[in-house]
Parts: sequence; C-alpha cells; structure tokens
Amino acid sequence: MTLDTHVDLVSEYRALSVAVLAVLGLVFNIGTTVTTAGDAVLFLTVSVVVGYPLCTVFSLFSSRFWRDE
Repeated sequence: MTLDTHVDLVSEYRALSVAVLAVLGLVFNIGTTVTTAGDAVLFLTVSVVVGYPLCTVFSLFSSRFWRDE
C-alpha cells in the first residue's frame, strides 16, 4: 500500500494565506518593532520567507498524517 502525500511546492492558496498573516502581523503589531517603512518591508519579507516554507512543511505533515481514507 503506497501513501499519496503529494504536496505542491507552489500553491496560490498557501501564498495568499502567508501574505494575509504577514499583513495582519504588521497591522496588529504589538510593541515598537516596526517604526519605519523600512522596518515594515523587512518584517513582511522575513514573514514570507519564513512563513511560506513553514506552511509547506505543515501541509506535507497534515497530508501525511491527517489524510482522508
């Protein structure tokens, strides 16, 4: 029995989800970590660079362990 754990590396839904989470993190910024436009660009860049691969890994694990049979 083979397992079908195929997860696309490029997903529009995942990219949109990560972008929305990054913008929400910027809008509801608690504290003073983002004070200038450069800080905002850096925050969004780091959020997407870290968030997209992390969401891809979570998608892989969820398709592996919580698949419909």
